[in-house]
Amino acid sequence: MNYLLIDNNLDKLKFELKTTRKEHFTRLIEQCKMYDNVPIAKEHPPTSITYMGMASANLSLAYLLTEQDHYLEEAKRWIFTVVNYDVWGYGFLVDVDLSASWLLYGLGLSYDWIKDYLTQEEREQFLNKLILQGNKMFNYGEENKGNCWSTDFWQNHNWINYSGLLTASYAIRSEYDGAEKWISTIKDNFEKVFEYLPEDGSNYEGTGYWRFAINYFLTTADLIRKDGGPNYFETDFLKNTFDYRLYQSAPNWEENINFADVHDRRSSHSICAYYKMASEYNNGQAQWLGELVRTKFLFREAYQSKIFPGILPEAFLELIWYNPDIKPVSPKDLPLTKYFEDLGLVVMRSSWDENATHLSFKTSPPGGHKQWELSWKLNKKNNWRTRSLTHYHVDFNHFILMHNNASLAIDEGYNRTSKAEIHNLITVDGSGCVGEKIWNESDLSDPVLFDLNCKGIHNVWRDVPEDAIAKIEAFSEVNDYIYAIGETSKMYYPEMQLNRNARHIINSKLGYFIFLDELESNLEHTYTWHLHSEKYAIQHTKEHFEIQNGQGALNIFSMYPEDFNTAIDETLIEEMMTPQRPDDIRRISLKTLKIENNIRSKNTYFINVLQPKDALINDNDLVVKRIKGNNCFGVEIFSKEHVETFLFSSKNKISFEDIQSNSKWVAIVKDNTGKEIKRTSYLHS
Repeated sequence: MNYLLIDNNLDKLKFELKTTRKEHFTRLIEQCKMYDNVPIAKEHPPTSITYMGMASANLSLAYLLTEQDHYLEEAKRWIFTVVNYDVWGYGFLVDVDLSASWLLYGLGLSYDWIKDYLTQEEREQFLNKLILQGNKMFNYGEENKGNCWSTDFWQNHNWINYSGLLTASYAIRSEYDGAEKWISTIKDNFEKVFEYLPEDGSNYEGTGYWRFAINYFLTTADLIRKDGGPNYFETDFLKNTFDYRLYQSAPNWEENINFADVHDRRSSHSICAYYKMASEYNNGQAQWLGELVRTKFLFREAYQSKIFPGILPEAFLELIWYNPDIKPVSPKDLPLTKYFEDLGLVVMRSSWDENATHLSFKTSPPGGHKQWELSWKLNKKNNWRTRSLTHYHVDFNHFILMHNNASLAIDEGYNRTSKAEIHNLITVDGSGCVGEKIWNESDLSDPVLFDLNCKGIHNVWRDVPEDAIAKIEAFSEVNDYIYAIGETSKMYYPEMQLNRNARHIINSKLGYFIFLDELESNLEHTYTWHLHSEKYAIQHTKEHFEIQNGQGALNIFSMYPEDFNTAIDETLIEEMMTPQRPDDIRRISLKTLKIENNIRSKNTYFINVLQPKDALINDNDLVVKRIKGNNCFGVEIFSKEHVETFLFSSKNKISFEDIQSNSKWVAIVKDNTGKEIKRTSYLHS
């Protein structure tokens, strides 16, 4: 028998239940036990019901593997409760969005796997409901093409809704002729999706929505390939997307780096996805991470994550997609630095140890370069709206920093009314992106301003013009130095007349980072440098601040501008997690350090040195001093074994003692004897 996802391997799976898949079988059985005696509402509950489709899939697979009737009966209890609901979904886009598509996915698999074990009446009832709900989903996508998820090619609703419908289509294909039309349309959609997705494997919605959608990608690629279609596993996106997830893991592996709408720091793992990518690409690191999560992090991920339905219901996919022939390989030999060009994401790690320093820096056009460029072309050509960016934050030139298992510079996480000021970046006169202004009540019906997929969600990107892009201006990893430069001046309000807003992060691999921020305008402004953390900064001197957070700490040496004001405040964020659960409110308190020029000016330059350190060791603090030369200024950074000189010139002409350089900045490291060890420089015309 050729089953969806299982193919002709049912007997092989059964044979391995006592050997290589024993632990995965135990996991499946334990998951199925969790469904026993759980009350299921006879009427649709006032919340998401995505978990019900996953329950039916787990129980249906357990029956296939064991042939124990109680699994079949329990599967039917879940299946026919849902089948008897008048609608699938609650709150908005009922029948035509995520709740419905998750059910089409889970129940589609269940129908394929156990239809031959149902009575004729049960089978017809089940089939007719899949046809009914499938047509609702399909027709909505067709009737609203160009202004809903059916053409939001870069957004998780497109991928999940069409993947769920595709799974159900294949399940009922032999019994419903209309399924062929669904399949054809969905294949056409994913041909575009896989062409349009970034080659670097990144996801602009963040690691939380990466894990929310990735199994649908993998399922779709698997089903289409087995139906004689293209092999989307050969696309650069799928080949590289595990690297994106790997490098956006915190050093402790349990948490994530939470750019964009990530619900929390434990909402980004998917064991089954790691297994599938390990099997498809013989990727030992993916197998290693899957096993690490399964054996160490599974239940903490499940109970602390706010992703719904979460990791536990994926047991059936873990058992199916696990390939025992792939040997786990630690990532310890992988490069410590990674640049994801489309998303403008630069990752720097000090090691692969759990107490390592991790800095991630990001700047790109909204949604990434490829989406921004292609979506404008598609929208103009077809009069469509293909960008759904409500999960994307105002976080250009923003960074996240961790050290010694402590979060030191943080993101606010899930927030659907994102603003620049709640990120670790520069605001100009208190503002940032051109979409941050407050809209009138009359705008509430505007489908461009408010995403129709997410009722009432402010689309901050509505008024960002096509040429208003942020970008990585330069990235380099030579001469034992790493630096990344993000330029974002076009993202700010045009009336500010900014000519330059460039953040330079220079890493000499000596345990600290030099941050240079260039702000240049035709008008005078107050420029505010923001750093948000979990704990309040302590001010030791005018220039020296320290954040202490458990095992890790961060020294901040604020050296320029010389005349600056500071403030240490609390920034509170409250956000509804989903319109389907309006009482589920996420609250986060950011402890904010602000540094700004005391006198309004056209041009201001910030130089800050950030030193992550062990909070329990106090004898390794840097000494940082200001220095000035002809047409240039900068800092000397003294550590126990080295002295680093950093000089900046807005005129690209540096002259200080014996240092002469026609560059924007130069960095030179010497040992304590004065011998030069390395140097690097940057020239921007």
